Amino acid sequence: MSLENKKSAASVMSLSIRRRNHLVWLGPLIVFLGAVSYFIYFAQFPVLRDFPWINTPVVLLGCWVNLIAIKRAFGRSDLYRGKLMAAFSMAFSILLTALFASYIGYISYQLPAPTETTQGLSIAPEFVLSDQNGQEVGLSDFRGKKLIITFYRGHW
Repeated sequence: MSLENKKSAASVMSLSIRRRNHLVWLGPLIVFLGAVSYFIYFAQFPVLRDFPWINTPVVLLGCWVNLIAIKRAFGRSDLYRGKLMAAFSMAFSILLTALFASYIGYISYQLPAPTETTQGLSIAPEFVLSDQNGQEVGLSDFRGKKLIITFYRGHW
């Protein structure tokens, strides 16, 4: 078999075998990691909690990868397969992006109205609690002294 015949046979085989569109899986994975990493890690930092400077570009990158996957699946269907999966992955990514954006832009700002608060540096109401030795200690026992009171949830 000559070299030209081998090249033409290889080109015919490459046209008959459609490639996997790996971006179909990569796009939703990037969107998912971008959205979930905000809640797991980045929300603990006030600069990144108030506006997700790192997560928003990651989520948008995942949507862009999905657009490329859709373009490959529908535009080059002779070369790439996975039209149905590309559509589902794009729908999943759009849904997750919309949920992430609605949480960041709207839901996180819906705080309950304060019903009863004390003003800073005002006198706290009197109360009595038990200390670690079981003795009753009242707030009036510390009148005239600076005091920081910390309440812990649970018992150690």
